[in-house]
Amino acid sequence: MFKNLARFYYNKGLRLAREDQIKPAVNNLIKAISYSSDFIEAWNLAGLCYYRLGNYETAKYCWVQSVNKPWKENGASQYLADLRNDLEEADPYFSQVASLCRQEKYGEAAEVLDKEICSKFDLSTALLNLLGVLQVLDGKTYRAVKSWRTVLSFDKFNTDAPRYLADMEKSLSYKLFKWKERLFKRNDIKGI
Repeated sequence: MFKNLARFYYNKGLRLAREDQIKPAVNNLIKAISYSSDFIEAWNLAGLCYYRLGNYETAKYCWVQSVNKPWKENGASQYLADLRNDLEEADPYFSQVASLCRQEKYGEAAEVLDKEICSKFDLSTALLNLLGVLQVLDGKTYRAVKSWRTVLSFDKFNTDAPRYLADMEKSLSYKLFKWKERLFKRNDIKGI
């Protein structure tokens, strides 16, 4: 009976992950694991979801749990190796971003984050949300909105991006950005 419940929650988590609903997917995968702690696929998918959320320590924990279970073909070993390698390569850049932020050089920090860190961690909600914040601090409203819209395109239930976007909608720079966006759409329709 518990194996069936585990499979049910795993399938639901898998479906939600495919529908870009990462947080609800994680909740279901945790349930699957609670019913069957040796469910390798659930551990691996939970790790991938946590990775996507930017929660790398929890992703690593999931994959370690998976690797410690007896199973012949387990991709978790490769996931762990890739994560450790990426974290090691990105570590100096994280330090550089923090240093630039302390110096209030937000544009430079955003550039380093985007080019050197975000490029290593494919579509991480945490990193893209941070990138958006740095872009706002640098006065790049359009880029910030784009970062947060990207987050919502692959994690529809992300709680931070909508809050940031709502705050932006109140700002003058965002209102000007939306006005400019509508103006260009109208000119595109007219063929100008």
